[in-house]
Amino acid sequence: MRNAPATTGLRALEAVLRTGSLSAAARELCVTPAAISHRLRDLEARCGSPLVYRSGNRFEATETGRAISAALGDAFQRIRLADALLQDGRSGELRITASYSFAVLWLMPRIPMLEELFPETDLVINPTHDPLGLAPADVTIVHAARRPDGPGWSLLFDDRCAAVARPEHPFFTSDDADMQKVLDSRLLHIAHQRGRDWGEYSWRDWAAQLGLNWSETKKKGPSVSAEHLAAEMLPTSDLFALISVINASDLLASNRLKVVAGSEVATGCSYWIGRRYDTGPRAARAQRFISRMIESLKG
Repeated sequence: MRNAPATTGLRALEAVLRTGSLSAAARELCVTPAAISHRLRDLEARCGSPLVYRSGNRFEATETGRAISAALGDAFQRIRLADALLQDGRSGELRITASYSFAVLWLMPRIPMLEELFPETDLVINPTHDPLGLAPADVTIVHAARRPDGPGWSLLFDDRCAAVARPEHPFFTSDDADMQKVLDSRLLHIAHQRGRDWGEYSWRDWAAQLGLNWSETKKKGPSVSAEHLAAEMLPTSDLFALISVINASDLLASNRLKVVAGSEVATGCSYWIGRRYDTGPRAARAQRFISRMIESLKG
């Protein structure tokens, strides 16, 4: 009797070649990277030939791996879509994966309003620093310099940030309150180590855009990995931070934070929103949610 197809190994191979990473494939398949590596080794032992190799930071297919991948085509994508459609008939859930600070600062406070607009939908919010690295959600919100690859993406808003601090900061009561003085104050740095293409924007970038004097000594100071952490620190300190004016809009409106006049600049990045499915109830729910998000941010 012929052995059953090596489905788990083929699924691991497809995920590794699509994501280029053992860890990303492992997150998607809800296993460990070691388990993915073990499945690949079993598959390679079965065919008697290497299937992947490392090229820089990515895994690429060998000639045999490419042949197997071509034979698979979009089989697993079709299986995932079919499984999602099976779930649609008995689930009113809408899963949303979003860039961490946008999710925490802007989206989460609006959950009660969204629940009123979508009373038959269970909203599941997943904040993350790497929205594209997780298993696909019904709706994904990404902070990036370019539109993500693939269809179904819409511009949510172009990101603009400003220097902000608590309203009681001595800067706001000074007669000499210019923006160069901001750089001479205590600065809070936001550095998530993913670079400008994924929304990282530094005080050095800000100074260059406004034609201000920058010194490398100004790099000294506390650092956090996300805007929402900076927003938590500012009301109880005399620090300045660069934060998205959209993300901070509720804190600004409630007078918990204040913008330095004239400090707002375009970061060169945007927030993009996309949906996973083209058809079916989940696609319809996702599109309604996306339309509402775009409408709210335009308003």
